[in-house]
Amino acid sequence: MKSSPHRPSIELLFKRGLGSAEITRRLQISSSTVRILRRHFAGGPFILQQDWAPSHGSRSTLAVLEAHFPGFLDKNLWPASSPDLNPMDFSVWGMLEGKIAGKVFATVDDLKAALEVAWASIDDGYLRRTVNSVKKRLRACVKARGSNFEILL
Repeated sequence: MKSSPHRPSIELLFKRGLGSAEITRRLQISSSTVRILRRHFAGGPFILQQDWAPSHGSRSTLAVLEAHFPGFLDKNLWPASSPDLNPMDFSVWGMLEGKIAGKVFATVDDLKAALEVAWASIDDGYLRRTVNSVKKRLRACVKARGSNFEILL
């Protein structure tokens, strides 16, 4: 079975030492993720950013990335502990927190549901502006030689 632009090959996933249940799960996740990325970016260029979460270096994650995003930049090219360069950290998580602040949740599932509603309510324009600000932040980080660069923004 040959790898397509939409799905990693089963052989590639087995080479990575994955069992059939994990392969099925990864294929479902990767198919839905690729579908979302294609719809959101409409075929335009994008960068899939990884941080240093342990799962980002797992064999299964790398197999999906190799299949869908040949030539991807792995987590080793991104500075560890760099929340000022990650749109989720410097902007989006704070907005989500603000949308659910002051509410009490009886269960983790209730919290997850509230976060999903909050996520769905975020304006696409806000997300685009946030992502577009990364280039300016990267330049400021380089100019500050990795030191605090917020004053340069």
